[in-house]
Amino acid sequence: MTTVDILMPYYGDDSLMREAVRSVLRQDDPRWRLTVVDDGSVPGVAEWFATLGDTRVRYLRNERNLGVTGNFNKCLDLAEHELTALMGCDDRMLPNYVATVIAVHESVPEAAIIQPGVRLIDDEGRPTRTLVDEVKRRVYAPKFRGRMVMDGERLALSLTRGDWLYFPSLCWRTDRLKTVRFRDDLRVIQDLALLLELVRRGERLAVDDTVCFEYRRHAASESSATAQEGSRFAEAEGFFLETADWLQAHGWRRAARAARLHLSSRLFALTLIPGAADRKGLARHAFGRVRRVTVPGSTDGSEYTQRLMRLEQPLWKRLFDVQAPYRWNVRRIFGDREVLDVGCGLGRNLAHLAPRGVGVDHNEHSVDVCRGRGLTAFTTEEFGDTEYARPGRFSGMLAAHLIEHMPRAEAVKVLSGYLDFLAPGARVVFICPQERGYTTDSTHVEFADFDALADVARQLGLTVVRRLSFPFPRSAGKLFPYNEFVLIASKP
Repeated sequence: MTTVDILMPYYGDDSLMREAVRSVLRQDDPRWRLTVVDDGSVPGVAEWFATLGDTRVRYLRNERNLGVTGNFNKCLDLAEHELTALMGCDDRMLPNYVATVIAVHESVPEAAIIQPGVRLIDDEGRPTRTLVDEVKRRVYAPKFRGRMVMDGERLALSLTRGDWLYFPSLCWRTDRLKTVRFRDDLRVIQDLALLLELVRRGERLAVDDTVCFEYRRHAASESSATAQEGSRFAEAEGFFLETADWLQAHGWRRAARAARLHLSSRLFALTLIPGAADRKGLARHAFGRVRRVTVPGSTDGSEYTQRLMRLEQPLWKRLFDVQAPYRWNVRRIFGDREVLDVGCGLGRNLAHLAPRGVGVDHNEHSVDVCRGRGLTAFTTEEFGDTEYARPGRFSGMLAAHLIEHMPRAEAVKVLSGYLDFLAPGARVVFICPQERGYTTDSTHVEFADFDALADVARQLGLTVVRRLSFPFPRSAGKLFPYNEFVLIASKP
């Protein structure tokens, strides 16, 4: 009997997650199993699942935060039945979803990917329409009625012109899905990368117009998108140029031309220019000529560490001890507390906190530099096995120049993984660059001002104590690249 493994990587709003789970429970066709993989720490979730009393539902909580890509890859590993759906934890299945995708699979068993009909809903669950989705439907999606099968260059060309699929609604042949992984080096385009890899391997897509899924388009998503700067488009540009190379080698020349042009990405960048801090960077992406670029797709490689070390080299920085005011500020805020420095990088602030600071960073090369400087630092993989990873160990936590390197939701996920190591009353400090400083680093992903940092604190259950512009008043942030937002909070 064909069964659909519905895998739900979960983090965030538990009320929306429960709504998503209930939509699965209301399926007309009983041939499904639901697995929710919790990457957060919201209390009461496990107890709620225990009340459901349905043996087809299982709930797993990660021992440590895996992040978006890590949690999705874990879900891939958990898939066991013939078909798999990677459902968004804030979306909803209509009662006919399972029956629809099984029917398509039985009609087109060779298709590795199934895209059923999708209806858009807003934050409140009401039907909605957005410019992004109208463009998807009217410009990029193929025109058909009933059912259609695509593969080869036709499918690659369609997706490189504009990704019109709704990834959380897709259903997959499990045996084909398990041959690929979500790429760790990508932050915002992992889903398209996975799809195109399957297309390269000759897999087919079946599209059916039976509406059976509700995709939630949050208003916050669109407003926060205006804060997405050049880094996300640098990643997209690098990915499309890389894709164009293999498409050309594959003999799919039209698709290769579309990938090199990446027109949909350019148009998206164009729409963000009015509200962006890095307008020049977005304009370059929107109007620039096609070129080969080397993209720092993430901050976890040796190239990023070397870049940080080069930034320390200018003679004027060493002669004038430019770190003096920042060292004074960090020591003033934390006093004699033992502090966990999350995202410690090369150890600039960790040195200010020594000998009562412990650093953790995902970049093993940066951690090696910290250790070479006599500082106590560990990679994120190592930290959990150290003597420092004990509940309530630290009376302070610092996240300096970390939050702007990722989408806000991912920042909350990363930081939540360290909250248990903080004692009650622990002081938590977030530091991010202001406008001018934000534009100086192409690996920055999302601008975070005082309101954004306060929102991160709120989602983590922290109490905001103080907001500080340092070292100069807030107005200097548009001109002086080293002016910082400093938000001080406490753990209840």
